[in-house]
Amino acid sequence: MKKVIFLTCLLFFSLQVLAQKTQEELLIESFLELNSVETSEDESELNSAVQKFDTQLIYTLENDEIRSFKNFENGLDSLYTDFTFKESGDYELFTLRNGFDRWNYILKDKKVILKELKTFDYYDQIHPLDNDEFLLIKRMDEMSFTCCEVYIYQSKAKLTARKALSVCSWTNVDNSRTGEKDPETGLYTIEGGMEYLKPLEIRFDTKRKIISYSFLSQINGKTITRKAKYKNGTFKIKSYDARTFDE
Repeated sequence: MKKVIFLTCLLFFSLQVLAQKTQEELLIESFLELNSVETSEDESELNSAVQKFDTQLIYTLENDEIRSFKNFENGLDSLYTDFTFKESGDYELFTLRNGFDRWNYILKDKKVILKELKTFDYYDQIHPLDNDEFLLIKRMDEMSFTCCEVYIYQSKAKLTARKALSVCSWTNVDNSRTGEKDPETGLYTIEGGMEYLKPLEIRFDTKRKIISYSFLSQINGKTITRKAKYKNGTFKIKSYDARTFDE
């Protein structure tokens, strides 16, 4: 009789386990719920969905290997959404793109120490420095320009940050010009048009801890390269903004 009761309990427990949702399923469920209410006028409903997805995502990042969640990844792809995962030393960088929204997370030793939900802005690079500090490069892609900002974070008891560098460059420029006169209409034609330019890249040499970037002067057409070594907790390097036309 005891054996029958034991087997019955074991079967009941097994069915419960089989019925339980996996962490990947919970993550997918919370993401689909978020997308279903993203245009809702009910602010409390939207905030609840954001909080639920954020909670599930943090739990996944801290306790699982999200890159192994292929169903989640395929689901994102079908919704024209994707994520980026990068590792550097004890740090991990995760950014999820959903429409114009960017879900950004930094982990140290598998614990989230920094997160931001932004529009257009996302975490691009992370590099460990000295004395529990790390370098974080944030990037913002607008319609006609891209800006990258470098921050140095202190990851001890209280997370603090200081801005070290900003680099902004044009990515779409209008190169249209007046062409020849049309003999039939008497109007001048327009030649050329919008041209895409590759955004400026900030490079970081992890071994030598040297940061650098190069740009083409809008004044004399010469290539200017700036670089600086991480020293005394900072980089002594000048920022650049192509939109000012100063250089």
